Amino acid sequence: GAFPRDVAAVAALPGIGRSTAAAIAAFAFGARGAILDGNVKRVLARHAGIAGFSGGSEVERALWRRAESLLPENGIETYTQALMDLGATVCLRKSPRCDVCPVARDCVARHDGRIDELPAPRPKRDLPLRTVSVLLLQCHNEVLLEKRPAIGIWGGLWSLPELAPDADVVAHCRARFAAEVALEPPLPVIEHGFTHFRLTLRPQPCAVHVWPSRAEEPGLVWLPLAEVAGAALPAPIKRLLRQRAGA
Repeated sequence: GAFPRDVAAVAALPGIGRSTAAAIAAFAFGARGAILDGNVKRVLARHAGIAGFSGGSEVERALWRRAESLLPENGIETYTQALMDLGATVCLRKSPRCDVCPVARDCVARHDGRIDELPAPRPKRDLPLRTVSVLLLQCHNEVLLEKRPAIGIWGGLWSLPELAPDADVVAHCRARFAAEVALEPPLPVIEHGFTHFRLTLRPQPCAVHVWPSRAEEPGLVWLPLAEVAGAALPAPIKRLLRQRAGA
């Protein structure tokens, strides 16, 4: 079979998008079609003053309409190459070379002083927030650590034991560890970011007065504060304990 010669047929091939198909068809067969790669989006957004994130569906549709409206009747190969070069070498994301741009005279972004605003950056997502209370149980110069499950955040690392945010700390320690503790003033919260959410840690320090031997169970270990630096701990927990060691 023969390789397709029009844009729509090329775009129907596996792994070839609309913009790439137009470039292939233009250079190989002189077929008329609009391209819209990242550089071209920037050129068109600035020149026409199209505001918004160029990857957003509504803005992208506007950019496609603009790209198609500018297509020449003849010389599509030269036009396509020139548009690609304009975005790659002149209309740069930072420090665009407007002084040598052939279309600077009627560029909306340049006229309105909005070059740095167009196109708009990707909007920041509002990440969900999780709040976790952790126990900083200290006996002399050692702190209690708990092995985290293999699956989930900080899988397999040692960390401070968790408890429900509204739990009675003294009662929790008595029920969980058969331990008697004295509350100390809460420490400042710790903010830590993950890809899909933000974590707020609320450390509650406690001085341990009674710790029966039966509470020594698998998955729990007492770590001397002097050994925190070499321990396999989550980064925010390690920072907290290093601060504690220097207190």
